[in-house]
Amino acid sequence: ETAMLPWLRILHVIGVTLWIGGVLSVGLVGAFASGERRVLAAARHASLRVATPGMVLAFVGGFAMFFVSLETYKTAGWVHIKITLALIAAALTGVLSGKLRKAAAGVEVSSGTLRNLSFGVLACALVNIVMAFLGSVWMGG
Repeated sequence: ETAMLPWLRILHVIGVTLWIGGVLSVGLVGAFASGERRVLAAARHASLRVATPGMVLAFVGGFAMFFVSLETYKTAGWVHIKITLALIAAALTGVLSGKLRKAAAGVEVSSGTLRNLSFGVLACALVNIVMAFLGSVWMGG
């Protein structure tokens, strides 16, 4: 553990908050703004300005923590599950962004699809939070 680790955790948590909050917000706004191209374009813009940078920040902070504590984390199975879930959430975020882009361009996109994608990302995040808590309990810190 280095003195840098708490700062990396803070960076990671800020990134995750922006990412998941942004995805949930734009997904739900998009779901309820069916056919409103200006609102859908604004949701897409918000996704690119909030959720995407948050996702990048979350990954930078998370991988930096992983590499700073490589000896501790490389054999911790729960960390590998967290990384896999984060990659799934990132993929769902990309699909959501693409669907918002299409919807803003006038292509019909199911409101259920937008809602479900945002809830899928939220579900990955919630399981990740549980994994982080259980992992720290199992590792004693």
